[in-house]
Amino acid sequence: MPAFTWKSFLLLNDDHLCVACKNHLVKIERPICPTCGRAQSNDQLCQDCNRWNERSDSIKILVKNRSVYTYNELMKDVLARFKFRGDTALAELFQKDVQAAFKHSFCIKDPLLIPIPLSHERLKERGFNQSVLIASLLDKPILQPLVKIHQSKQSKKKKNERLDQKGLFQIKQTDAIVQRDIILVDDIYTTGATIYDAARILKDAGAKSVSSFTLIRS
Repeated sequence: MPAFTWKSFLLLNDDHLCVACKNHLVKIERPICPTCGRAQSNDQLCQDCNRWNERSDSIKILVKNRSVYTYNELMKDVLARFKFRGDTALAELFQKDVQAAFKHSFCIKDPLLIPIPLSHERLKERGFNQSVLIASLLDKPILQPLVKIHQSKQSKKKKNERLDQKGLFQIKQTDAIVQRDIILVDDIYTTGATIYDAARILKDAGAKSVSSFTLIRS
């Protein structure tokens, strides 16, 4: 009997999602927060982004974030299997939606994709970086100049602890990012702390602009 994977469960045939699952993967549509891309009832800046704008170290750091899906119960389970249980084939299921959302969201001529890295310890534990897999779906130049400093898992921290985090990354090369339009790629945007910290170090290193693109906006 072939091994069970979520790809085999979600696929009906010919690389199409089964109708029941597809109807529960909710793509983000307007209105959204103009900065973080969160789905909401209006197109005004959300409370989280207002909070970021009140911080002197975060003003004009991130142009915008855009995401493909909202975070519901099905996506929570899919993400857990993709990210923590190693079912990397799931990335292929999102390729069409990821490419369409990216094309709709960004008109930058020559963007440089930078996946959010894992720490050496986390990468060894997991065996792959889910952000690199997502970035690879976009068929654009990818650079990995950031090094993640190992810390406790984000999911174990309270919201205020995440928002106050700094110094999550180091940068190992800068020449290739000077005066480039950077798009950070990650699996999920939650508080924005990870994205803002990475954007801050890239801007300090000479990036022309930094935006971000994630599979999910929680």
